[in-house]
Amino acid sequence: MSIRKSMVSNFILTMSNIVFPLITFPYTTRLLSNASLGQVFYVEAFTKYFILFSCIGIPAYGVREIAKNRNEPEVYSRIVMELVMIQGGLGLLFSLIFLCLPLWVPNLASLSDLIRLSCISIISSSFLIEWFYQGLEQYTYITTRTVLLKALSVASIILLVKSPNDYLLYYSIPVVISTINALINFSRYLKSYHYTPSEPLKPFRHFKPLFVLFSINLAVSVYTLLDTIILGILTDPVSVSLYNVPLRLVKIVWSITASLGIVFIPRIANFHKKGEQKEIARIMTQNFSLVLLFTIPFAFFCLVFPREILGFVSGNKYEHAATCVQILAPIPLIIGLCNVMGTQYLLPSGREQKILKATIFGLICSLLLNFLLIPVLKHEGAAAASLVAEVVVCTYIFSAARKFITISIDYNLLRLIATSLIFTFILTLVLKDFYRSNILLLVSGLIYIISIFVLQIMVFKNSFLAKLIKIPTRNEQSSLTDNF
Repeated sequence: MSIRKSMVSNFILTMSNIVFPLITFPYTTRLLSNASLGQVFYVEAFTKYFILFSCIGIPAYGVREIAKNRNEPEVYSRIVMELVMIQGGLGLLFSLIFLCLPLWVPNLASLSDLIRLSCISIISSSFLIEWFYQGLEQYTYITTRTVLLKALSVASIILLVKSPNDYLLYYSIPVVISTINALINFSRYLKSYHYTPSEPLKPFRHFKPLFVLFSINLAVSVYTLLDTIILGILTDPVSVSLYNVPLRLVKIVWSITASLGIVFIPRIANFHKKGEQKEIARIMTQNFSLVLLFTIPFAFFCLVFPREILGFVSGNKYEHAATCVQILAPIPLIIGLCNVMGTQYLLPSGREQKILKATIFGLICSLLLNFLLIPVLKHEGAAAASLVAEVVVCTYIFSAARKFITISIDYNLLRLIATSLIFTFILTLVLKDFYRSNILLLVSGLIYIISIFVLQIMVFKNSFLAKLIKIPTRNEQSSLTDNF
């Protein structure tokens, strides 16, 4: 499968992860109560932890091992069955732990129905084996199947979830869809790819490499989930929802910035192997500019229009989360810059231990601040802890990466963005008495877009933005294809 086709499939898959939540999220936040949605978020946080522990690094390890042995069916069949045995056994173990957890965490006692549904997700994830198809580079199949099932999930939520008390039905739909997904994947594997191994299965031989990858994944993932669990333990479901609604809005934006640069990781790895540092610096500088162009305006609008954005996305009942939106506003910018230096440079260049250390520091910082701030500030304390933790991680990764590569910052682009935002802010103050809040948000967005284009053409003439918005000729298209 060509790299171009893989990139297109990955882009479609990434966009589906953004578009479908944008359809269901405003619908469910308006329909379901704060308390019921907070219960779903709370149980979901535990579920993600247990799936993380039952996977123990299998997704990354499985892709690597299947790719290495893709032309030896009997070898990869042994690997698949051994890894499924490991994850299936751990999935059963952690499902039992989850079912017993209300005995030690009292505020889970009333959520037994949600917990039972979560256990189905934990066990079924063992048979998803997405890593097998990724190892064979079957991205078209992965994207087609995933998008169709997500579309079915969205349609089911909109058609079936009709009452504020339907939170159990709302949670059960993605569980059923994910189980169907796993059954399709595993049955297709058994039918088309599986060969009966001639040697006995030895799942324990994988534990040593899996433990190393699991340590990295745990450090990266754990502190991004702990805040919701700590918030649920120390406060109430309403506070959990008041934190998670702004957080999920912010996550949509940072997932977009992450997807913009992730396609360059193989290219950077190839340049690193050849020692072409100048080409790496050029690509990373472009990625820096992309992050600045998308995330600085987002942070500005969150700071100026937090209630309007929440009202548009989730309805008026989340207006108490406005301060939370403002605190979380810089996070897509911080994570975007961190991804350029970490995921797009340190990881392809074999320096993933730097990322591990950074996330351990972030974990420690997140734990300390969550326990200190949440009892006093509730959801706003969790937001502040998240912001500080991301700053700590980004600072460490920046300092580590800067020892190996120098990145140029496009100050001309920064001046263009700043000038456009200042102009937008002034006009917003002038027009605020003439428009309702939602209309003012839309008008301000249009003012920013128009001003940045006008200032680009008349004043700044930034080369990066000029290339980004330019419609190339046929010859230039072929040249761009060669370069990228």
